[in-house]
Amino acid sequence: MFEDVLALCESKRTFLISGHLRPDGDCLGTEVALYHFLKGMGKDVRILNADRVERCYDFLERHTPFEVHSKGGELPGHEVHCLVDCSTLSRLGSVGEAAAGVEGVTRLVVDHHIGADRGDGDLLLFDVAAPSAGSLVYDLHRKAGAPISMPAAEGIFVSLAADTGWFRYSNTDDATFAIAADLVARGLKPHELYDALYRRRQRESIPILTEALSGASFELEGRIAVCLLDKELMRRVDGCDFQTDEILEQLRSIEGVEIVLLLKELLDGRIKMSLRSTGARDVDRLARRFGGGGHAKAAGAELEGPLVRARDAAIEALVEEFGV
Repeated sequence: MFEDVLALCESKRTFLISGHLRPDGDCLGTEVALYHFLKGMGKDVRILNADRVERCYDFLERHTPFEVHSKGGELPGHEVHCLVDCSTLSRLGSVGEAAAGVEGVTRLVVDHHIGADRGDGDLLLFDVAAPSAGSLVYDLHRKAGAPISMPAAEGIFVSLAADTGWFRYSNTDDATFAIAADLVARGLKPHELYDALYRRRQRESIPILTEALSGASFELEGRIAVCLLDKELMRRVDGCDFQTDEILEQLRSIEGVEIVLLLKELLDGRIKMSLRSTGARDVDRLARRFGGGGHAKAAGAELEGPLVRARDAAIEALVEEFGV
């Protein structure tokens, strides 16, 4: 796998890196790490996403340029298109729409989600056992014998922290800590990244979190926690770059809750479903029923609206899938 990817990187000159809609820490961190890996090889590289970098991750922009695609616009010229933290063009939003019409380009998928090997990639840097997509780029550096620059180290660490819940989730293993330890030994300062990620919240986020949690409901004897964020609340969420993962984590911490279901009514009318499992329940199975996917304990999909209809459909599917 690594040999083929390295051969591709060595043989091509121009690279475009793109991630999924509303890119999270794993997506952005992986883009950063891959960007600096390729720049270190002397390549022409650009990062282009359909959505901007959210405020909690904007510190990455001090050393890495992120571009936002204009819907309907053409993509910059490239020989290789790297799909990061996702495996299908449909997850790239307007970038994917533009890429679908481009011929003669090799698509490299860098991902660790189940099913990534069935996506749109011509070549894969893929391992479902990897704690984050960024850890695969760490391995790529090691296989290539390439130095890990401090920007790349920050990207890899952010990707790990995001997808392991700052090393709290079950996908945190000895290899995860070994990567983190190596990055710290190279000079990375975890406390500075923690402050940048989690200690810059805006005051407007407090009433949003309070309102969301107070409106949560508990179904099936408390085993399913449900939270709905309507369009008006999502306007406020976007206005202060509130991270809805905070809601998921709070509900996930309640005793007796096995699955957390968060439904967001996006401003364009789409209903985004996020699922979290606190135990043995594999929520990826449920997400795939709606055309989504992810991991066993964290997955998502888009549902048809309106919001209440989406809630009913999701709960019905939960009962059918797990018998809860």
